[in-house]
Amino acid sequence: MLLGRSAECARLLALIDKARGGESGALLIRGEAGIGKTSLVSYVAGQADDLLRLGTRGVEVESDLPYVGLADLLRPVLHFLDRIPERQAAALTGALALGPAVAQDRFAVAAGTLSLLGALAEEGPVLVTVDDAQWLDPYSLDALAFATRRLGREGVVVLFTTRDELEEAATRLAAIDTLTLVGLDPESAQRLVAEEGTAELTEQETARLLTEARGNPLALIELPALLAGSGAGDAEADSGAPLPIGEMLAHTFGSAVAKLPSEAQDAMLLLAVLGTRPLAGTEAALRAHGLSYESLETAEAAGLVVEEQDGYAFRHPLVRSAVYHGATPVRRRRAHHAIARSLQGATAPALEQYAWHLAASGAEPDEHVASLLENAAAGAPETLAYPLASRLYERAARFTPEGQRKAERLLCAARASQAAGSLNEAAAILDRALEHAEQLGTQLDIRQLRCYLDVQRGQPLRSRELLKSAVDEAEKVDPALAAVMLGGIALTELAVGDLTAARGSSAAAMELADSAHETLLPVRLLRTLVLLLGGDAEAGRALLRELAEPLASPDPAFPYPLSGVGGLCHLAAEELDEAHGLLDRAAYTARGSSAVGLLSHLLCTLSVVEFWRGRWTPSLAHADEAVRLAEATGRLIEVPRGLAALARTEAALNREDDCRRHAAQAMEWAASTELPMDAARASGALGLLELGLGRFEEAVRHLEDVRAFSRSHGRGDGLYLTWAADLADAYVHLHMTAEAREVLAVLEYEGGRGHRPVTAGAAARCRGLLEPDDAEGHMRRSLALLSERPVPFERARTEFAWGEQLRRQGRRSEARRLLERALATFERLGASGWAARVAAELHAAGGTEVRPERAPLERLTPQELQVALVVGRGLTNHEVAERLFLSVKTVEFHLSNIYRKLDGVHRRAQLVRLLAQASEASPV
Repeated sequence: MLLGRSAECARLLALIDKARGGESGALLIRGEAGIGKTSLVSYVAGQADDLLRLGTRGVEVESDLPYVGLADLLRPVLHFLDRIPERQAAALTGALALGPAVAQDRFAVAAGTLSLLGALAEEGPVLVTVDDAQWLDPYSLDALAFATRRLGREGVVVLFTTRDELEEAATRLAAIDTLTLVGLDPESAQRLVAEEGTAELTEQETARLLTEARGNPLALIELPALLAGSGAGDAEADSGAPLPIGEMLAHTFGSAVAKLPSEAQDAMLLLAVLGTRPLAGTEAALRAHGLSYESLETAEAAGLVVEEQDGYAFRHPLVRSAVYHGATPVRRRRAHHAIARSLQGATAPALEQYAWHLAASGAEPDEHVASLLENAAAGAPETLAYPLASRLYERAARFTPEGQRKAERLLCAARASQAAGSLNEAAAILDRALEHAEQLGTQLDIRQLRCYLDVQRGQPLRSRELLKSAVDEAEKVDPALAAVMLGGIALTELAVGDLTAARGSSAAAMELADSAHETLLPVRLLRTLVLLLGGDAEAGRALLRELAEPLASPDPAFPYPLSGVGGLCHLAAEELDEAHGLLDRAAYTARGSSAVGLLSHLLCTLSVVEFWRGRWTPSLAHADEAVRLAEATGRLIEVPRGLAALARTEAALNREDDCRRHAAQAMEWAASTELPMDAARASGALGLLELGLGRFEEAVRHLEDVRAFSRSHGRGDGLYLTWAADLADAYVHLHMTAEAREVLAVLEYEGGRGHRPVTAGAAARCRGLLEPDDAEGHMRRSLALLSERPVPFERARTEFAWGEQLRRQGRRSEARRLLERALATFERLGASGWAARVAAELHAAGGTEVRPERAPLERLTPQELQVALVVGRGLTNHEVAERLFLSVKTVEFHLSNIYRKLDGVHRRAQLVRLLAQASEASPV
């Protein structure tokens, strides 16, 4: 057991024991430099000889190289790549510069990392250690964080260490449990000084050391050599100010380095610059500098470097830091240049290191260097992935003199960064590019891309203003580009819910596209959506039919999700089966290509469609996954959308606490992302919740807020932002007849815009409630209209409303038949609040409450249901894992829980059959 670390060792060893039992776990160990993070991890690793160990360490000088840390970690197990899905293996080999790049974002690499860890765990438990995570390149860190959060029943333990003073890594790993190391207790500190100290100290010097070291183990071991005989314990030498431990240790190591021969110092500097290069690479770099391994012998004798299996390594990261930062800039550049020379003509595995060292070897703008880097990014796509291409373009721009070429290279870097899924990085690059752009066309391209990034990152208002300022200029030089920009403006206006503004923008975009004789799918699609939401719905339907073929295979590289917009068009047209088909196919394709950012958008809309189709358990599963993926990918616009969808389905299910929590979160996110429509949707969910519980005054309060939003933004009522039927229902129960008739007018207008049977059916129901003498005709018409679409909840509401009326008219027998059907549907759906209201009416009508068996799939958690739904497509466990970004063992774990919860289901074929039956029955 480590001295003074018994509790910490026990905590880590418990994780190791759980891994032996098949349970995964992770821990982030934080603390100042020298506090013992690495020693703690090394000790635990030594107690886990039966586990496969993979390890990497962040190196400060390599923190700009995409995936260099991941490559170091996975190098020993790359022969397992044939055990993971082919697409993920391709993404990993491309990102690690081991093979051809593939057009996938960085989350495909993260999913591949997860699958590879799962494949390794099939052979036995695995220990992954990531030391000095604060210096690991962000791409590697994000991939490991993504994988770690999704580990479950594999038997994988992941341990990260990071310094307290550097917060970025800790922020990226925020979801992982944290252990903060503090200094050793006084007794352990004294023992450590006595047993391991590097020099004899006087009693006063020892006391000063113990005070200033504050229990830091490395300081307790190394500082005696600095303090011995220095008089540091004298009273006059004690200023009372604590010595900075990091600086003291750096000074100690720097002093030791300075005592070495110049040849050894040069060799150590090369070693510091090289980072995690293997032994052969180290030898080549030393030879290029006129050095050899013998040059490091004195450093090894001084205890500053140690020889390991795959090369020399520094005894502690602070030694590397002292060597690198202690060297002059000229010496550092010379070292980088020597390494670049040793890598000249490198093939794919060393291409990124060559480019990085080449860039770091010069300080002034140099077009020759810039061209080399640009050519590396643009001229060899078969060996580069998006993250590396972005870094090469950006570094090329740094060596480019001010002006147009600099802007062009930065724009290329931003495009590659967006393709890699790094939205914030891409936006920052574009801001710099705009400062240097001299040509109008380049400026317009920058502004357009910035717009789409801002929309995805939850800043639609900024996006709209940026595009508005560019459209007039674009129209003069490229009408087609101006039309697409106007379409982008309409998109942002729809995102915030401003249909009035979107009408004008989409119409202007269509005019420009027609004048340019261009058939632009994005422009026509957005115009279609606007017409369906609040214009000539028949014209919108005609456009949608024209776009059916191009929507079946839209351009995946377009900055916003065309399939998702197409799904919204079908939803606005109340074509629920068509919406489901388009979105389900698109989501399936997105899973297969690991397009995680696109997937979150598709799942948000798919959740809404499934709500109306009465498939509430899939609706919950889709919305839950959409929120988690949106947060992981930085697509902040999708977070409030998904939360609002969750809240509405939970409202119908009478899950009051969940509904209120998610509605509140949706409103909070909507406020921070400039998306008031999603706040309105959350209010609508609360209104539906109160309506189902029979609390009509509270329902009115929430739903009137939604009505006010719709009025102020030129919207009526529809399936995406729905409120009128619920508000009219609440008004009727409160005998607010005049108010109910006002809302009915909105419903009837919306139901009359083209063929919209769901809205028209709800309007007929409301008219029946307001006109009891003619109710039968209105209610029959409502049921006839609603039978045209798979909307069981709406049909049951009409049956309930009509049965309630008949019971009060004394027609108890007729009322019972309707109420029994409504109760059966509400029970099958899981709408317990509505079922309780119907049951009370049925009892008053002299009926016997009939409670059909609840749908078995409702017993599953959202993630279990997602596994079941994908298994239902006939996929293997490996294919399910690939599409859900889980490990195979986690899929197996969820499947075992599914079989346990579903009576009579013990095999995949039985599960597929149950899912098919549930789909045919519509409610799940």
